[in-house]
Amino acid sequence: MTDQTKAGAAPPAAGGGPGSSAGSASEGAGGEAAGTVDYILELGVEEIPAGYFGKAVEFIIDRLGRELSSARLPFSRMEVWGGPRRLAVGVWGLAAMQPDVSEEVTGPPLSSAFDANGNPTKAAAGFAKGQNTPISEIYTVQTPKGPYLAVTRKLTGKPCGEILAAAVPSILGQLPFPKVMRWGAGDHVFVRPVHWLLSVLDGEVLPMEFVGVKAGRVSYGHRFLSPGAVLVSGPGEYAARLAEAHVLVGFEERRRAVLEEIKKAAGGANSDLEPDLDPELVDEVANLVEEPAAVLGGFDSQFLDLPLVVSATAMKEHQRYFPVMDQQGRQAPSFVAVNNTRARNMDTVRRGHERVLRARLEDARFYYDDDRKSPLASRAGGLDAVVFHRKLGSYARKVERVAKLAADIAQECAPDARDTAARAAALCKCDLLTGVVKEFPSLQGVMGREYALMDGEPKEVAEAIAEHYLPSRSGGPLPASPAGAVLALADKIDTVCGCFFVDEAPTGAADPFALRRQALGAVLILLDRGWRMSFEPYVERALAGLGPHPQPEKARPAREIRSQVLDFFNARLKTHILAQGVSPDSAEAVLSLHGAFPLASAQRAVALEALKKREGFRDLAQTFKRVVNIIKKFGGRELPLCPGSLSLDAEKKLLEAVTAIDSESPGYLADGNFTGLLERIASLKAPVDAFFEDVLVDDPDPDLKKARVALLNRAASVFELIADFSRISTA
Repeated sequence: MTDQTKAGAAPPAAGGGPGSSAGSASEGAGGEAAGTVDYILELGVEEIPAGYFGKAVEFIIDRLGRELSSARLPFSRMEVWGGPRRLAVGVWGLAAMQPDVSEEVTGPPLSSAFDANGNPTKAAAGFAKGQNTPISEIYTVQTPKGPYLAVTRKLTGKPCGEILAAAVPSILGQLPFPKVMRWGAGDHVFVRPVHWLLSVLDGEVLPMEFVGVKAGRVSYGHRFLSPGAVLVSGPGEYAARLAEAHVLVGFEERRRAVLEEIKKAAGGANSDLEPDLDPELVDEVANLVEEPAAVLGGFDSQFLDLPLVVSATAMKEHQRYFPVMDQQGRQAPSFVAVNNTRARNMDTVRRGHERVLRARLEDARFYYDDDRKSPLASRAGGLDAVVFHRKLGSYARKVERVAKLAADIAQECAPDARDTAARAAALCKCDLLTGVVKEFPSLQGVMGREYALMDGEPKEVAEAIAEHYLPSRSGGPLPASPAGAVLALADKIDTVCGCFFVDEAPTGAADPFALRRQALGAVLILLDRGWRMSFEPYVERALAGLGPHPQPEKARPAREIRSQVLDFFNARLKTHILAQGVSPDSAEAVLSLHGAFPLASAQRAVALEALKKREGFRDLAQTFKRVVNIIKKFGGRELPLCPGSLSLDAEKKLLEAVTAIDSESPGYLADGNFTGLLERIASLKAPVDAFFEDVLVDDPDPDLKKARVALLNRAASVFELIADFSRISTA
């Protein structure tokens, strides 16, 4: 997680990681020029949820940078800060005024601007009036479409304050918060009630208003340690003034302080205790406090009998406490709690945390002990009463569908794991009926593994139960076992197909079932395992297993749904391929022909991108495009090859080269050696060029013409073993 930084030479792009709430610090090329000012903006609100910061910070730095750049207002540096009660942005070296500019505005074509007598028409007069320019100042310019009327319009620069006053409230109103609220009797909507607005340009208040709050030059310190007003004159003093008021506004600074407090509370470097510094929890806590103060607490050692994952989840998710381990890596009866206030008596704070955690652990103990009264498998019958989706029925039905898909996938990809996957499929959703999972939903799958092991199930079965939910987040771990990968694929394919089947595909604004993540997860599993399977047959089987549409009048043809689902998986595959540094045209060229097979498509795309960087590739692509254009012109895709009609030396050499690659290609494809196959295909350029040099395709003899077009078609099919080269940019 890094601080956000922008220089103002060009429209900036968002940076930083999720949860980041402090910003930028990169310098512009020329430093601060004459006629520049500094600007500081801070929005004071009630506590913002910790998970909301990342996208908000990225949005501010990106959108404000773009607004200033489009307004011709360069700046040398921009920095974004944030905390639970504030979002702020500072801009240094901002041009005080827009420069005056002249721009050429094109009007109507000359042909319609004057009549036969040379008098201006209504089109010319209207253009002059619209530009507030005398008709005598209009002139003619040459364009690709011919001569047009034009006028030079002078734009007088505006003060930067005028631009900021208009842009900032609009940017704040568009911040991408997942949820917003109304407060009081007003109609204003924002993530939380707004209490103050600091807006200072060049040491003076820049007047503006947002959700009914007028701008001033006052911020406020820590709610308890320094609640009074803090005067701020510019971005250069902002962080220091707030630090004096017990508010650390920089995320990285706050994160370091959180880590230092946790380690100090646990006893420091010489302690036998080692806190579990979960990075995600550290980030979350850093966005919940303004000045951290940690305390070490303890709990009854009887709770150490609980599985570590249960007690740790009770601490982390419910209380945001950090579990503590001993030197042997075992859980100690201790925890660290990070507070937003350093109280006079931290022992009282510690005892309060201990009371709260004891209640949580007692609940977990009750549910865990109750769960152990029945084996995991005995809960399978209860899945009939648990709804997976209101239109798709119960989890019992889902388990049946997933088990069938898993058996088919295992048969193709991992025959040795078929029995393990089958047993894991029967048990994979049973833990949804356990008390621990109802109390801690994030432990679904994890508790299934724990209970399966306690029941004496094979370790491979237990691991597959936990792994079938993976990856559970972007960049998260993938299933490590073949059975887990098989079951995860089956579960994800079923979920995606089911939601598309009942018309609940993701939209641009919503993806409540996380289908994008699930589809991408399925793609990544195939690539990680090296399995060459296609989604197509399994999507067909999954859709067939869903039965009739719950609302027959809204049912769509299975072919249409199948196509949408496959396109959806293909789009996730393309996202992954692009992330590997493959250019969009290369990805599209491969996926347009081979998208049904994710692993082979990804390998083709990487190999093609490597070839694109070599000298001579542009000529190779243009040669292929010429082949395709001739085939299209003469309609030759379906013509059979007629070797007996080819008598010229250039024809014979091209046929010989194509035939050789045809015979070798199955070996390359079977080995996944797309780089080697591309090398062979590239060797076709010389015989194809010689063919075009020596052979007239459009021969007067229709049979000869067909034979030559058919030969080119055969050459094109060899190129298409890799990609549709006609889609590759050669500009």
